Amino acid sequence: MPIAVIFPMVDPPYVAAGGGGSRGRVYAKVENREIFLRCVELYTPRDQVVQRVIVVPPDDLQVMQERYSAHLGFQGVTVTAGGSEWFSCVRRGLEKLDELEHNGGVLTDVTIVHDPSCPAVPFPLLDALEEALGKMKEAAGVVAVLPSRSAFADLAGKWVSEYVDMAKVHEVQSPQIFRRKALAEAYARRQAGKFEAETFVDDAELVITAGFKVATIAGSRLNQRIDSEEMVRLAKDLIAHTPKPKPKTPLSPFGEAEW
Repeated sequence: MPIAVIFPMVDPPYVAAGGGGSRGRVYAKVENREIFLRCVELYTPRDQVVQRVIVVPPDDLQVMQERYSAHLGFQGVTVTAGGSEWFSCVRRGLEKLDELEHNGGVLTDVTIVHDPSCPAVPFPLLDALEEALGKMKEAAGVVAVLPSRSAFADLAGKWVSEYVDMAKVHEVQSPQIFRRKALAEAYARRQAGKFEAETFVDDAELVITAGFKVATIAGSRLNQRIDSEEMVRLAKDLIAHTPKPKPKTPLSPFGEAEW
């Protein structure tokens, strides 16, 4: 199944809603490689990924083109300007896919939305997302989830108001994978004002609100969002421990021993 990946270069809705803006971290470097480039390059060895689209806020487009256009163009990555928030960027990414196909690009049936602050996604987790969507014909999307290891509480100012029932809470990770038709329909309905709710936590909630089903698989503790200076310092170790794809070319006995 041909796959397209959209990278919105803005904070996800749940981050923006919490006032924890961290978009600048996507340009932070881990061993001389920007975090967002590491995310984009996760898909380089995946032959089924035929389109990668980076969507940046208008103010960042010139910087992106000046600093990264040669490298991204060599990899076949498309860069386009979107809006200033997550959903406008994803919507623009979907529009760009339509434009690419109209101009002779490969038709894609599946779309992955990847937070470009998440560079330590294990290769087997991407395999599992694709496999689950392929098997679950009734699912419009699949997300990776983890049971929470922390307590959560509602606050009233500085005071603890009420604890959340942790038996019902799971962490939903990025990337998220969707059947493109369902994702596009959900965005079209949002654009047309068909939903009572004006805000959504992420793309999966939007797709669910549009009446589709989203399935889950087990996530990875390595897949952390790099959204602070502390996390930037940890990113090197997270990436180093992330399972990688095995090379397609034959290995020497020494190379095979490493795997």
